[in-house]
Amino acid sequence: MVSSAALAVAVAAATATAAAGVAMHKPSASLADALLCPPPKFGQVEPSVFRAAFPRSESLAHLRLLGLRTALNLSRELPAQDVLAWFEAQGVRVAHLGIAVWTHPSVAPISAELVNAALSAVLDREQHPLLLLSASGTHEVGTIVGCLRRLQQWSLSGAIDEYRSFAAPTPRLSCEQFIETWDPDLAPPPRAHPPPWFESQHALLESDAEAWRRMPCCDAEEAARLREYFRVSGALCSPGVATTLVAEDAVAD
Repeated sequence: MVSSAALAVAVAAATATAAAGVAMHKPSASLADALLCPPPKFGQVEPSVFRAAFPRSESLAHLRLLGLRTALNLSRELPAQDVLAWFEAQGVRVAHLGIAVWTHPSVAPISAELVNAALSAVLDREQHPLLLLSASGTHEVGTIVGCLRRLQQWSLSGAIDEYRSFAAPTPRLSCEQFIETWDPDLAPPPRAHPPPWFESQHALLESDAEAWRRMPCCDAEEAARLREYFRVSGALCSPGVATTLVAEDAVAD
């Protein structure tokens, strides 16, 4: 008959073995915490397109989960050297667009050249998964995302609200004005391989526009309203933008 002391030793050994087995198949607490530590201002813009401020070393484990192929640095500054070394080790191509288009100290940090260069990469699925970066993750990144939303025919209020949600409590009026006055017609054409989400959204918009064009209009005012809806990205655009575009159309006609 097994003594109570021997039984207690056997139970303790079995418990220790089981605990060791669980530990082998379960990430450590520190690793689990690292996986749940994204960079500041992190968010998903669209499938395989992400945004963030410059990551810190504790955020790299989380970024590894994204399987990044491209990182676009929209700032005039560089991320930390250990972060750049990590990108290189992971095979992530880093494009310093903010520095590339900065030709003079008087040049604004956000320009049409920066927007077009960034959107050209965002609309090329060969460069995805892609991460949009800037020092703060708010103003340069937020303006690029705002222009993308305009290209996707979001209402102006929706694009500005998204910008403010990341830029709070210090949104910049200059960034909001850039988003508002940026002309989607000047955007670079999609590459040969646009992302699936862009193709599907464009197809839906074209379907809606065609259905609206086939609807009988009551009068000239209703026809003008429908035309403005698809030309100005929705009725929630500011009167200044709507008036400018309508005036240009009148001259062209």
